[in-house]
Amino acid sequence: MAKTLIMLVRLLGLAAIVIGILLWSGRPSLFGAHIGIGFVVAILIFIMSLAALIKKAVLPGAVGLVLALLLPAIGFMQLPLTFHGWRMVQVVHVMLGLVAIGLGERLYSVLQRS
Repeated sequence: MAKTLIMLVRLLGLAAIVIGILLWSGRPSLFGAHIGIGFVVAILIFIMSLAALIKKAVLPGAVGLVLALLLPAIGFMQLPLTFHGWRMVQVVHVMLGLVAIGLGERLYSVLQRS
């Protein structure tokens, strides 16, 4: 099960980043897809974090839970999409997305070991 989760995090995380870049370049029609895929990534990280907590990996599990909640919260701070005054929020959101993929890898290794 962990293998499936990490493969989805990798694939959908990359898709969310690519769609986010397309949004920045002026394709607002992809907004719904970006939000939907981003929520799925956050849910996958949340599930992996809960599994890590069950396996007694407290630190990565707790960080994952916080990140799974923080990523969409920071994303919604960008609304309405004005793209002018929210550069720092956008940069933080992209960084959190990259951290989420990396943390998914860490959670996968924790779940594989135990």
